[in-house]
Amino acid sequence: MIRPGEIYLASTDAGLRPVIVVSREELNRGNWIVAVLVTSTRFSKRSTLPHCVPFQVGEFGLNKDCVAQAETISYIAVVDLDMDRGLLGVLDEVRMRALIKAIGNVIASDCEPV
Repeated sequence: MIRPGEIYLASTDAGLRPVIVVSREELNRGNWIVAVLVTSTRFSKRSTLPHCVPFQVGEFGLNKDCVAQAETISYIAVVDLDMDRGLLGVLDEVRMRALIKAIGNVIASDCEPV
């Protein structure tokens, strides 16, 4: 079962990169998930933006300083997740809340996770 907050490598148009699952468990039972892409490009600038959530190397299984870019929320086919490598990590409640708030910033909503 794929759960919100889990981090996997996924095949994307930009190559193999980490993604953070944000869709509810019951929605993840099908062929698609909703996830936010993670990037290390321009970390110092992006880490200060309200629609990005920064991570330091080693946090949650990530191997570089990087950010979750809430504006890159995407549908990703489950078959595009690298299940051979498996789960990289899982966000804690604080970081998951920060990611939901960042998504709210993108859609001009004051999102508060339940």
